[in-house]
Amino acid sequence: MKPRTEFFNANLTYFILIILFVLIRISTAVDLFSFLGGAESYILNGLIQIGFMFLLPLFLYSILNKQKVKTTFKDFRFNKINFKSVLICIGIGILVFFLNIAVSSFFSFILQLFGYHYSSGSVVVASYPLWMFFVNLLITAILPGFCEEVAHRGLLLRGFKDLGMKKAVILSALLFGLMHLNIEQFFYASLIGALLGFLTISTNSIFPAMIIHFMNNGISVYLDYASANNLFLGDLLSQISSAISGSNFLIAMLVILLVLVVAIFLLTWLVYLLFKQTTGKKLGNLVKDLKENLSPSLKAPESIEGEETKVVPESQAPYVRELSLKIPAEYIGINIHQTRKPAYVEKIFLYSSLILSVGVTISTFIWGVL
Repeated sequence: MKPRTEFFNANLTYFILIILFVLIRISTAVDLFSFLGGAESYILNGLIQIGFMFLLPLFLYSILNKQKVKTTFKDFRFNKINFKSVLICIGIGILVFFLNIAVSSFFSFILQLFGYHYSSGSVVVASYPLWMFFVNLLITAILPGFCEEVAHRGLLLRGFKDLGMKKAVILSALLFGLMHLNIEQFFYASLIGALLGFLTISTNSIFPAMIIHFMNNGISVYLDYASANNLFLGDLLSQISSAISGSNFLIAMLVILLVLVVAIFLLTWLVYLLFKQTTGKKLGNLVKDLKENLSPSLKAPESIEGEETKVVPESQAPYVRELSLKIPAEYIGINIHQTRKPAYVEKIFLYSSLILSVGVTISTFIWGVL
């Protein structure tokens, strides 16, 4: 058995990524990079995003597969989407941000029941100038939105393509949540990862996931900047928190529940519109081409002496039915069902990535409890 399959190569690449990421975390914990001063977080985040999440998956995966980088871009679904799809993705990103608040708040409550103490959060700065806003937008929203998607919705979804849509989405989402190496972010990151994986497959493009990821992180950056400078919506999160903890707690929870129901409905509707604008259009063109280029032997008989005949002969019906049901996998970028079961030796780096990231994530929970 030859283990050097795309599945093996993708998991080997991702395992190296996780190893480097953990080493950086350990190095910062022992103040190894303290000599960088105030620029430490910016430099390390740039290294992690550009070096580990983008360049490593792109070039190492290309080398292991012995293919051109251009081919790898195609494998990672760098397929263009139209302007309407971009606008729909922006709307989805806004909804995802607020749904993430609800999800993270729920799991925060659960963790606190186990005695977990949350970290202090972001550092309060005396001033938050405009240039710092753009730097934070680059480091926190633009780079993660692009680079982290290359690693997870590009590398991993490509590597997991033989596992079928369900397993590919679940595994890539789980690894995305664990990649943060933090119990506080694991739950909501895994859920958003599942949504982004589904959208990447259903649209056969990585760009929707990138846009939504950017919007989710970018809104958070803007709210911090707006709060520090008393700008529009700067006190939004504090108002939501006050409403939840206020005297009218029950009413507030009912209102929040109603808002969540509406948000989920809108999210479902926007996802449908996105599918319609991307893969839906391709399938529509496929059906149109089939109708126009269908073999004359499969077409219904022409009308004879003014009588219109619409019935397909019984002998031809199975062929027409098969044409209407079979959808090429390239229209969604992955097989719906599992087509191959990887051997155990192929899974060694997948298991290694899971064990390492789960161990670090659990350690953050234990540390938070202690």
